[in-house]
Formats: sequence, structure tokens, C-alpha cells
Amino acid sequence: MVINAIDPVAFLGIRWYAIFILCGIILAVIHGLREGKKLGIYSDFIYWGVIVCVPLAIVGARLWYVIFNLDDFDSLADVLGLNSGGLSGLAIQGGVIAALAYIYWWCRHKKVSLYKVFDIVAPGFLIGQILGRWGNFFNQELYGGVIQNVKLFKALLPSFITEQMYIDGAYRHPVFLYESLLNLVGLILMFVIRRKSKKLLSGDLMGLYLIWYGCVRTFTETLRTHGDASDPLMIGPIYVSILTSCLFVVAGVAFLVLKRFKGPKKGYIEIIDEVAANRFSCILFDLDGTLINTRGLIFASFEYTFEKYFPEHTLTDEELESFFGPTLHETFSRYCDDEARIEEMIAYYRAFNEERHNEYAKPFDNVKEVVRLLHKKGYKLGVVSSKRRQALDLGLSLCGIEDCMDVIIGEGEATPKPSPDGINKALEALYPEGHEGINIMYVGDHPNDILAAKAAGVKACGVMYSSKKDLIDQENPDYEIFKFIDLLEILVE
Repeated sequence: MVINAIDPVAFLGIRWYAIFILCGIILAVIHGLREGKKLGIYSDFIYWGVIVCVPLAIVGARLWYVIFNLDDFDSLADVLGLNSGGLSGLAIQGGVIAALAYIYWWCRHKKVSLYKVFDIVAPGFLIGQILGRWGNFFNQELYGGVIQNVKLFKALLPSFITEQMYIDGAYRHPVFLYESLLNLVGLILMFVIRRKSKKLLSGDLMGLYLIWYGCVRTFTETLRTHGDASDPLMIGPIYVSILTSCLFVVAGVAFLVLKRFKGPKKGYIEIIDEVAANRFSCILFDLDGTLINTRGLIFASFEYTFEKYFPEHTLTDEELESFFGPTLHETFSRYCDDEARIEEMIAYYRAFNEERHNEYAKPFDNVKEVVRLLHKKGYKLGVVSSKRRQALDLGLSLCGIEDCMDVIIGEGEATPKPSPDGINKALEALYPEGHEGINIMYVGDHPNDILAAKAAGVKACGVMYSSKKDLIDQENPDYEIFKFIDLLEILVE
């Protein structure tokens, strides 16, 4: 009997094994992003974690295989797969161990809850393993002993599986399929438990994963010892995969037990409800120094004005710095008590400022991308500033976000900050029926912005790329960002 096996190469030299592994990674990342947002883990943390973790896991899987098959390798080129045209042996358990080690370091480095990350990684591992085993199917790997009842075997399974399992003159147990299906059952159980069980604590899913996967792998490796003789990882007479699987079970049980004494006591469902309750719905911004860098424009405008009205006065760096925050009227009042002349200086300043606006002012990095993303996601957005409306429109247009703002409050519409009047008026426009129970944030680059936000009863976010960062820090803002894109971490986007 001649049976043609499925070609393990899909197209252009790319193997089905690689395609299924890649699909598993992609689906695991999609799951991680969706669940991560519910748990308060921002997407960039996951993206960058995956970019580094996946290659390290491959290295770990390769080293695990090599360590227990040293007799098969004569050189570094053999280890790297250069002599054989590719890596001909990976041990997934080594990949899991390497991935867990990196995840521990990454969470410590980024100061993100390790237990929360465990809860999105554990299902992700199973997703990857479910699809990865189908790569073994195309390679005709991970099979068991000879099928005794071939008729029943063919009746229960589709022909593309049974025919691919015809190996060395006999039909073999599709161990790859058993493991894939058992891991699918484990994944479904995880999904059900994390949504239904109030006893599930943060991080428990990793313990459950280690136990489930350890038991499944022990079972499938026992079947495999009666069939597939390829890739035998051995320590003397002991199969490494079975020993490691048993250790996974022990580690999972120990992890769950020890967590009850030293780990977090918050339930998985409780954390999701807490994150949802604290999610922001509305973000208000200051403009100058927050969305756009007008430092050079402001300096040039004051110097231009002083050249005309106070030609003998040389502005010091300290004076220029002191002009950030107060209104133009307050600033010019330091140098003149003639109200008509003050208004004339303000008009002269503004004429230069608006005429030369786009020459000197520049948006901060990523402002357009971040604001447009938030607008697309349905956040209510607004600007509260002491600048007059024409200047605000110029700044928003320069950033390319003028159509993203639901409300704009400028000079003459509210009492200047640190009064909360401007923020309150913006909220009245956005929420005519009241904003009680709605999470709102005001982002600004001056201590007066922080004071105004606190007085309005909203969360204050200080811009730490401001020249006033030390003064901002003294006002203890609820959040601080060092780059505008850091806002996405706070919002878990």
C-alpha cells in the first residue's frame, strides 16, 4: 500500500510547522492584548515583551534539545542548524522555561504586576501549543504506537489525519492530536474558570497551566515512547520530557499553595471590575508645553515686544522662565501700570505670536498619533487653556488634531488657572447632566494645571518634559508622563 504524505513545505520553502507556530504566536498576542486591557496592562508592554520573548523562547527550546542530545552535535554550526539548513530539533519545555524567566525579568524591569501577566500568558501558552502541535502533524512527528483497530481509527478521524499517520508501514496513534485537543480543553476550562470563579486569585492561571500541561504532556509522552523514536531527550534511562512534565505539575501545585500565603489576595474578577471602574472616559489638555512646544515662540514674542516697548531692558533667562503660567496681562503689569499701554503690548505680542506661530511652534512627538487614537477609541477630549481661541485653533491645526476636540475653553471663557473654572466649564459642556462617577484626567505642564485639576476633582497628570517639572512634582500629581506617548500606558491603550 502506497500512501502519499502531505508535503511539510507549504510554499517558497516555508514549512507548515513554521506557519502554525507563527499563527499560534499571533493568536496568543491578540488574546493577550484583549485580556491585558481588561487587567490594566498596556499594549506596548505586551508588544515589546513578545518581540524579545519569542526569540528567547526559541533559543531556550533549542538549547534544551541540544543539552540532552550532545552526541548529535559536533560543532557550533550544528547547534545553530547551519550544517543542516535549519533547526532540526526544538524542545518546547525549554522554550516555556526560557519564556517564564524572561517574563519575570520584564515585569520587574517595567514594574508591572507579574501575577497579572501570568494570567494572560498562561492561556497564551496553550494557544501556541494547540496550534504548534499541528506543525508536528505535517512533519509526521509526535506519534505513538501502532493502531490495532484500523477500521475504527479511520471511522473516527478524517482521512487527511489517518493517512498522514501512516508511518513506517503502519497506522500510528496521532499523539500530536491528543495533546492539541487536551490543551484545547484546558484552554476552555481556563476561559470558563476566570469568568465564573470568584475564588480564582490573580496569577492562579499560571499554576493551573503548569499542572494541566504537565499532566497532558506526561500522558502524551508516555504514548510517544511506544512509537516516535525521533528527538529522544534522555537522562540515562529517563525521558527528560516526562521528568520535566512531572516537575511542572509539582511547580504548579507549589505555586498555588505558596501564593495563598505570600501572593496577592485579589480575585481575578475583582481586578477586572476594578480596572473597568477606574478606566478614564475623558481627557482634557493644556495646550502650550503639553501638546505643542511653544517655548521658542513665547521667548521670541516677548523679546520682540520688549524691543519696542522696553528697548533698554534686557530680559534675563529667569525672567523669560517666569512668563510661563501667568496671563499676558499679569506679565506685562510687572513692567507697566498704564492699562491702555498694557493692552497695546498684549495686542502687539499676539500679532507677532500668531503671525510667526508655525515658524517657531512644533508639536511634541506622537501628539497627533496619540490624540487621534484616543479620539478613534471614543474618549471625550478637550483643551482648557489661558490662550485666546484664535491661538488655540492655530496650535490644534498645527498638530493636526483640531477635529478631535469635543470642547475648547480659552481666554475670556473662564477664570485663569489655578482656578478650576475652565475645567468645570469644559465638563459642563461635555456632560450637561453631570459627570459624577466618570473618570476624568487633566494633563498639563505647569503646577497651576495640577492645582486646577485637583480643585476640579479630576485626576491630574503632570508633563515631566516641562521646564517646571520640579514644581509640578511638588504638587503631587496623580500621574506623570515623561513623553507624550506615555499617556497610553496610563490609559492602558
